[in-house]
Amino acid sequence: MSKPDVIINAPITDDNRRRLSADYALHFIEEAPDREAFLDTVGGDIQAIITDGPRDIDKALMDRLPKLALIAGMAVGVNRFDLAEAEKRGITITNASGTNAASCADLAVGLLLAVVRKILPNDRLMRSAGGDENGPKIFSDTITGKNVGILGLGAIGGAFATRAAAFDMEIAYHNRRQKDVPYTYYPDVPSLAANVRYLMVSCPGGEETHHLVNTEVLEALGPDGVLINIARGSVVDTAALVTALDNGVIAGAGLDVLEGAAADLQALCGMDNVVMTPHLAGNTFEAEQARNELVADILDDFFAGRPVTNKIL
Repeated sequence: MSKPDVIINAPITDDNRRRLSADYALHFIEEAPDREAFLDTVGGDIQAIITDGPRDIDKALMDRLPKLALIAGMAVGVNRFDLAEAEKRGITITNASGTNAASCADLAVGLLLAVVRKILPNDRLMRSAGGDENGPKIFSDTITGKNVGILGLGAIGGAFATRAAAFDMEIAYHNRRQKDVPYTYYPDVPSLAANVRYLMVSCPGGEETHHLVNTEVLEALGPDGVLINIARGSVVDTAALVTALDNGVIAGAGLDVLEGAAADLQALCGMDNVVMTPHLAGNTFEAEQARNELVADILDDFFAGRPVTNKIL
């Protein structure tokens, strides 16, 4: 019996290469010198594809893969997948929800602390003073006991809430659906922002959430407010954020993801009240291992006819 043919469209660990190659014929599309020739050669045999959030799985690619039955995502977001087209074709889609929740929540807390406690400006002062702890310093607030709003109370938002509770923070949230949790629910984002000091964004990307955090929300957050975004850059209107930071509409921002014009991004790079990381919230060794183990289990279950974990479609 021949092995099912699987396209690898995302980085996987060496361990997963070895594990998967025992049961599947693996085709590494990004290692192919000619993508079109690659698809001409193997596209007709492909039954599954392992991919991640930044890579498009659209109708044009599905047309090249007529036997495609499974899209196994190694990220939480599926907004780059053509879900309607996949549903028409009966293609199963899974994601990696839960595998990076702890890592993303950890970074969200780190960004919040870095901005509120002014860690980076104080680090620069310490270095300029030759390491003298009695040199200049910038006083700051504490996050303990403050109120924080979570935009998107999924696996990541829930993990962040657990960490926020350890700081005795008062927790509120907005979600597509109200949940059975001991946190204050707000029916829209402006009302959430108006009632918290810190706003942490962990909702999915896509058209429904595009620029959900806009001028109205930032003004509601207010001059003591701090925005943390570990979701998708598209959720925040970057131009509006730059204006808000420039004019003291909010106090600061911690950003793991960004979207916007080059001028807006450059403006953020010069701001002392902004801390940025290069989309690495879910990039930890533990999260990578969990993603790889999950996607291997999903392939095994799918081709054995068993129910698959994290099924989106």
